[in-house]
Amino acid sequence: MNHTNHKRTVVERIGDYAANLHAADIAPEVLDYAKRILLDSLACAYGGLESEPARIVRRGIGELDNGTQATLIGKGVKANAQFAALANGVAIRYQDYNDVYFGPAWTAHPSDTIATVLAAAEWSGRSGLDFLLAMIAAYEVQMRFSDLPVAKNLWHRGWHHTAACSYAGAAGAARMLGLNAQQTGHAIALAGARSNTFAEIRHGDIPMDKALSAPIVASQAILYALLARQGFTGCTTLLEGPYGFAHAVAGGVDVEPLVPRAGDFRILKIGLKPYPVEGMTPAMVQAAIELREAHHIQPHEVKAIRIFAHEEAVTKPSWDDHKFKPVNKETADHSFYYCTAVGLVAGDCTSEQFNDRWLRDTDVARLMALCTLEAKPELTALFKQGGRPAAVEVETSRGVFYREVLYPKGDPNNPMTWEDVTRKFLKQSESIISPAIANEIVSRTAAVEREADMRDFAKLLGTVSY
Repeated sequence: MNHTNHKRTVVERIGDYAANLHAADIAPEVLDYAKRILLDSLACAYGGLESEPARIVRRGIGELDNGTQATLIGKGVKANAQFAALANGVAIRYQDYNDVYFGPAWTAHPSDTIATVLAAAEWSGRSGLDFLLAMIAAYEVQMRFSDLPVAKNLWHRGWHHTAACSYAGAAGAARMLGLNAQQTGHAIALAGARSNTFAEIRHGDIPMDKALSAPIVASQAILYALLARQGFTGCTTLLEGPYGFAHAVAGGVDVEPLVPRAGDFRILKIGLKPYPVEGMTPAMVQAAIELREAHHIQPHEVKAIRIFAHEEAVTKPSWDDHKFKPVNKETADHSFYYCTAVGLVAGDCTSEQFNDRWLRDTDVARLMALCTLEAKPELTALFKQGGRPAAVEVETSRGVFYREVLYPKGDPNNPMTWEDVTRKFLKQSESIISPAIANEIVSRTAAVEREADMRDFAKLLGTVSY
């Protein structure tokens, strides 16, 4: 058969990109931001380490596995690479404190793939620079799924953005396991064919599955990369074929934009979070806290609260009646009413504000009942350009106070600095590791490209201090 006229499919070209990204292609600012995101993700891992979902997953893999390929962060033990990626990924994801990006097709939390790339890097003995290249490749692959030019977010078609983690996770894992471009394409195809996740998992009272959905899809990419390395083939027309992603999931959209272009690093558009809340919420929380501080607002004097957001926030599938009175942490961090109210009452929004004491707080409950949510056209326009804006208006017995936050802390236009992320890491890790170990992790993350072998870095992450 003559293959000379074979047109390269989208999956094949994504595989080419992921396998052939070189250090010379990476601008210094891209490398710097990737390392800052890594430290932020490690902060989330330590903060979520003792959550109930993370503990359950560790117990579950403990019954199945006695592998020694990759480190469980903060636990001083190892598991096989896929299970370590799963366990560490659940810890990173649990608090909803990890990075965020909004595109027309999907939200993205690309750090959902970091645990997978890290486990594969440790198992394979890759260098820190190798790891960073794989991490960046995974980000670039995932963000293009978010940026597909669809008419309406794919959540509304019933598809959750978790699905994109399979393609991204496979791109990163394949690099760490030494696959060539053709094998990488097959790994991506194998992973993507099994990844589609229903948006229903974020509707109503949100279950623990919120912490599991992305990490399990990403971690399975290690198996698919192993299979592809041994010659196992996937469907290379998976994305553009008549029964593939473009038509079955994305409504017939052109999927050519999924192929990353050299020099176009969208990782620089990633936002980090100053609060452990759903990605559209930080601006609301910041506005509430700033109003409280500026006007010394007390809960008893509040008469009404109007929250202004963009249209997607008001209509997205995860905004429903269950968010008006959240009963658990997973639902509360997706409740605009709860997060705004707790910001006004507590003057802060940390992991503590999602414990049982705060979920039952009478002042928070009263303020939630006073909240309304509405879309504002100018905020919608900014959101469509990649922003995360919101505003809060509080009516009190002393007058009406309004605060608009167009670029919340952590937005690429108002970024969290190394100092900000370091403070977040030190706070999140303080109950797990000593200050000395924490500061060593910070300094080595800032220079992770100099690590000769990621096994040494992973060993540090596995340290148990208390």
